[in-house]
Amino acid sequence: MSSSPWRRFRLLPLAFAMGVFAFPAAAPAEEPGDVLALNSRGLSKNISTTPNRTVFEFELHDLATGERIGTVHDDVFCSTSTPPPCAVFDALTTFRLPGGDITNHAQVSVTPDPQRPGFFLVASHPDSNSIVAASGIYAGRTGKIRLHGHDDGRGYPNTLGADDMWSVVLNPR
Repeated sequence: MSSSPWRRFRLLPLAFAMGVFAFPAAAPAEEPGDVLALNSRGLSKNISTTPNRTVFEFELHDLATGERIGTVHDDVFCSTSTPPPCAVFDALTTFRLPGGDITNHAQVSVTPDPQRPGFFLVASHPDSNSIVAASGIYAGRTGKIRLHGHDDGRGYPNTLGADDMWSVVLNPR
């Protein structure tokens, strides 16, 4: 494992391809902060003890190397600020990474995949900082986390299969 958990320079082409640096035209040009490109994947059982919430834990991999680098803890429930029936989920996601944790709070759009019954396309593109807590080497860091994924919801809410790509863009220090 590299001493730098975000491998900044190797991930820049991937970050551009994922739209990490697609700022509105009116945004001032500035140097981007550190970028982590991650993939959570696998099948997880719901470990929630609260009926209206689901909690899943998945392996977390570095997109540049494929190496398993941690876990992601995903606590999701139907958003109360959007109309039903759960087209948007309120998600509190904690990335357990080498050197510390990053917690993100976001609204996640969820729509059935018309090509694969039982599967869902998921995405989140926050307009403002979505990182709500960070520890270890990430302590005090802020930024946005974008999500693109394809999840197997055939066993939901008891199980969930995930293959999610995360763009973690930490603001400059």
